[in-house]
Amino acid sequence: MLGIYKLMKARFLIFGLTLFLLGCATSKATIDSYLDPNYSADNIKKIAVFPLRNARLAPSEALQTNREISQAIQRKNSSIQIIGSSESVDILNENGLAEKWAKFLENYAISGIPDANILHDIGAALGIDHILQGELINVYQRDGDGWVRGNTRITIHYAMISVANNKTVWDASSDGIAGGSYYNPAPPIIDAIRLAQKKF
Repeated sequence: MLGIYKLMKARFLIFGLTLFLLGCATSKATIDSYLDPNYSADNIKKIAVFPLRNARLAPSEALQTNREISQAIQRKNSSIQIIGSSESVDILNENGLAEKWAKFLENYAISGIPDANILHDIGAALGIDHILQGELINVYQRDGDGWVRGNTRITIHYAMISVANNKTVWDASSDGIAGGSYYNPAPPIIDAIRLAQKKF
């Protein structure tokens, strides 16, 4: 009787360990990007980074996300000056351009064509030659339910637009999937964002 009990206990432990190991889903990220063939790093001197659009993040997480893309840019070219999102917003408000910026974003999201007049006004107020706008899209979260692993999937998109010629010089979308387990809530959105940002 004791032998059967030990055998059942051993099988239960093996079964539990197997479920635990299988419950750890894979995390991964991919990227799709475009670079204007006429782009030259020498043309970029000063960039304004604006707050992430549609961010389902805490303010500190949204700021950190933009900070990380700014740091990635400066690692590639340390001579580029970057105005952070908080300072960019302050300057827009000081110059009465917040409404124009909102209109710019709305039109750009619909048409994909930057409004040259608004872009010129913003560039002059900020003293910049490029803007960088990020957006969090395609957010999907699923909790583990015992049958399906939980996971969080996001797409983060950034576009860099030249103030001088009204062209998108760099555009990139990165997908991040943060894997969870069969029995836990979906991982936080920021975990999937960090995976996606490593591709930039």
